[in-house]
Amino acid sequence: MATSKLNQFLENVDEKVLECTICFNRFKNPKSLTCLHSFCLACLEDWVKVNGELTCPTCSKSYPIPKGGLQKLPPNTFLNNLLETMEQISEKDQIKCVCGKEGQVKYYCQDCKQYLCSTCSDHHTNYRLFANHKLHLIEEVQSMSPTQITLLHPPLCSHHSKPLEFYCTDCKTPICVNCTIMDHKEWEGKHKPIKISDAFQTFKKTSATLEKSAQHFINKLEGGLKAVIHNATKLHQNKDTCLIDIDNHVEEIFKKVKENRDKMKNEVETIYKRKKKVNDVQMDEFKAILSDIKTKLSSLNQLLKSDEGTAMQSSESVITALKDRINELPKTEPDDNGEMYYSINKQQMASLRQCAIGTVKDFRAADCLTLKGEESVIKDQTIIVKIVKTDEHEIYANQLKATWTQPTGETNISQIQEDDNGDYFVTGKCTSPGVCKLNVSADDEPINQSPMTIKVEDRLVNTIQINATSIRDVVKCEDDSLLVSCWTNEMLKYKQSGEYIGKVTLPQGVEVNRMYKMKNGNIAFSDWNNKPIRICNMNGQLIKTISVEAKNTPRSIHVDETSNVLYAGVWFRSCVHMFDMNNGKTIRTIGSYGTKEGQMSNVIDVTLTNQGHLLVLEYDNSRLQLFNNEGRFIKLLVEAGDEDGKVNSPNAVVVDEDDNIIISSDQKLQLFSSDGNFIKRIDKPEDRINDPEGLSIISYHPRRLAVANTGDKTVKIFNY
Repeated sequence: MATSKLNQFLENVDEKVLECTICFNRFKNPKSLTCLHSFCLACLEDWVKVNGELTCPTCSKSYPIPKGGLQKLPPNTFLNNLLETMEQISEKDQIKCVCGKEGQVKYYCQDCKQYLCSTCSDHHTNYRLFANHKLHLIEEVQSMSPTQITLLHPPLCSHHSKPLEFYCTDCKTPICVNCTIMDHKEWEGKHKPIKISDAFQTFKKTSATLEKSAQHFINKLEGGLKAVIHNATKLHQNKDTCLIDIDNHVEEIFKKVKENRDKMKNEVETIYKRKKKVNDVQMDEFKAILSDIKTKLSSLNQLLKSDEGTAMQSSESVITALKDRINELPKTEPDDNGEMYYSINKQQMASLRQCAIGTVKDFRAADCLTLKGEESVIKDQTIIVKIVKTDEHEIYANQLKATWTQPTGETNISQIQEDDNGDYFVTGKCTSPGVCKLNVSADDEPINQSPMTIKVEDRLVNTIQINATSIRDVVKCEDDSLLVSCWTNEMLKYKQSGEYIGKVTLPQGVEVNRMYKMKNGNIAFSDWNNKPIRICNMNGQLIKTISVEAKNTPRSIHVDETSNVLYAGVWFRSCVHMFDMNNGKTIRTIGSYGTKEGQMSNVIDVTLTNQGHLLVLEYDNSRLQLFNNEGRFIKLLVEAGDEDGKVNSPNAVVVDEDDNIIISSDQKLQLFSSDGNFIKRIDKPEDRINDPEGLSIISYHPRRLAVANTGDKTVKIFNY
């Protein structure tokens, strides 16, 4: 019967839990380290003698040897209880009364841990000292499960041999009633005893949360292990594929080059072993961590099944060890990509004297490249798309192939070009609006972002007819609508599609000329009638006025919102005033009347470069000059003239995010670089730009520009 009970008990206990990992025998006097790993005391003593220090044989963590030697290490009470229970079960076949009589045992004393016959039990009951001892009929004991037998003997206080009825939350240890009076005095303020049942309830709540976190950790790690195993399978399959490809290719060439086959196979095996080793190491690491966590979880679950005293003696160390373990989640993504490819060296195949038939790599050329270019372009514009390397691998131009597909469906192969830095690019041109596609492959495999889709649009996007007698300027609002000034007290609002949606009405007598839309939503503008510079909100309320002398009529304005400085181009005085936006006072005046470089005549517009330099556009001198923000002349950027690259009677200038300069002049829109070099003409003669005034960049992706045309009272929107 005892044998069957013991087998039943062992079915519910992992036998490895009962074995010391040093001697691989059942524990004798087990001692626990802080990491929660336990070993026989004698085994630990031998271990320290050999290694010279106390390190955990399982996880290699180091610990100081306690004062008094290794025997002062805390015992593993959980293991001790398991071993004691096993001993009691195995001894049931030799049940004897404490008096030595066999076969007459009637009771078992839970407190004395002794079997009693009828006579001894009577004496036992008569002694006052044993009056409160709990007796069990021998039949009850024999019918108990191993767990119930374990619960018969909860641990006692090691100092006072009393039941562990309390738990000191400061010392993190179970104590008896005597301890609360002698060693853990709450009134001294250094200890806080609570009922052990309350501590056990807290332990159960903490365990539930920790178990959930541990399970999440396990799921992550098992997912990582599954990915690595899948990766290893994929690597093995790729290895086989590479070997087959090599064999098939080798069979097609002459006997002279076959001697390279073994070399190529060795390279495959070398890469495979190196990459397999990475996978094996990671799999072993994951398995070891999983095993450790599951062992700790098993200890936690066994504690939860044990009595409260036993549980609380080891609860803190169990929780701490498990927390430490799951707080160190390793990277769960595979350390290796599981890939290996064979690519034919087409360059060398032309000459068998080299006998280089290909290379074995653990990457594909297509995976190392991606396309980068504009998402939208203008019809007939030269398109430049870069082929960008994402990894530092050698890629040759003859591995690449590029094909354009026009909106009409027509296809043409494009040459792969190389710049001065050794980077590759492709150029093309689409002659009709629609969607153009670029396919780029490496070794006949499409690279990242291929095919690349590019939207092709006409230069002129829309023409908006403005219901006004004159228009002077246009700016973009926060809702992408356009606000048009008309030399009146009304600013008209239109959608970019051309639909009129409202107006901003200012006080009578105000005549809005050139405008600047500020980031806070307000509008700074030059008042052509009253001559000052004003700031209003989108409700038409005037917020600020900067007074200017009558002869200093400001024709154009630009606001540097970073420094809070307003630049005003003065028409008659042929200069630029700088105003402090806070107090309205003049900071300085730049320029003087004249035709020499650095002088000015009839300033028609001003703006700033992205570096903060001042651009001054002159109507009479028909030129664009560059000054620093202190007013010192730097250079002449654009000269007067009727041919492309020069300006005649210009009206407006703007700068885009790339510091390119756009100028509107007599029936012409032109794009220049930041140093004044002509790039292209934005409009075409058929677009009929008629007396253009204000300009506003309304989009960068795609690049779009709005032009206020006084001649035909329209706002035209161009792609550029």
